Parts: sequence; C-alpha cells; structure tokens
Amino acid sequence: MTKAASIFLRAEITPQDVELLIQWMRDPQVTRYLHEETDIVQSLRRLLVSVSAPMLTFQFNRWGRFFMVCCQDDNSAIGFVKLKPLSFLPGAYEIVYVIGEASLWGNGYGKAAIRSALSTAFFDWRAKQVIARVYSGNVRSLRSVRSCGFSCEYQDERLSRYCITMTEYLKLLQA
Repeated sequence: MTKAASIFLRAEITPQDVELLIQWMRDPQVTRYLHEETDIVQSLRRLLVSVSAPMLTFQFNRWGRFFMVCCQDDNSAIGFVKLKPLSFLPGAYEIVYVIGEASLWGNGYGKAAIRSALSTAFFDWRAKQVIARVYSGNVRSLRSVRSCGFSCEYQDERLSRYCITMTEYLKLLQA
C-alpha cells in the first residue's frame, strides 16, 4: 500500500474483524496508549464464540458507534474508530482511533480515519463537538489530532484532551 491511500469506515463487524481486533489487542505496541480493559482479548474471544455473526455489529455498537478502518484499494481492515456519546456533554462524542497494522503507521491512515469520523459525526449526526484524549507520549496521535483541527483543552504530564467543534470543523473545510 502506498502513502495516504484512501480509506473508508465500515460499520458492519464480521468474525474476521474480531479476529483482527484480537491480534491487534495482543500487540503491546498497539495497545500501549489505549485505555482498554486488561482482559480485552478474552472478552473478544468470548464474544466471537457466543454471539452469532449477524449480531456482532450490534454488540460493538452498544455504547457508541464502532467502525473498521478499511483501505479502498482492497477493502482490507487496518484499524478501527469508536465514537462514543458523552453523557455529561450533550451533542459531544469521544473519538478513539487505532491503526492496528503497525507497518502502516506514519503513512497518514490515522489522519484519514479521524477526518472520515469527523465527517460522520458532524454531518450525519449533527454533533456539536468531538473530543480526543491522547496520552502525552503518543507523538503520532498528537500530531494527527492537531492536523485535523483539534485544539488542546487540557493537558497534564500524562494525558491531553483535544476538542473540535462543528463551527471549527466547518471553518477548516472552507480554508
């Protein structure tokens, strides 16, 4: 695959996707900046054997929306995006994005996934804002959110909170 290939977000989750998620969640390089449960791999395995394939999408969308990040060239899944509504802030979503294929890091796929998710959140769902919480050591992710128009709202030595509003997003698109 070439640098900055086109991606799309696929809402349907298949058993093959769950297998990929298990593979990615077993990789400490992939999970070091994620705030996932320690038993995420076991949870995914249980889900795979206990839930029928047509119900996987429903299960992954119980607490927000879950998408597989796929390459346009060959439809292969290379990561995922979660958009979770924030109960304490109506109209706001938290975004979590992961490019699970480490060989593709640094090629613009994360930024493309964020941009696609922002388009969905702001145009399809009429979100008021999208928030990203990024660990301070995750330099690539910090660069990605900044380049997608997010601005820092809060920062400490461990974690930064970035936000983009619908108004800021629309201005960014006009530039």
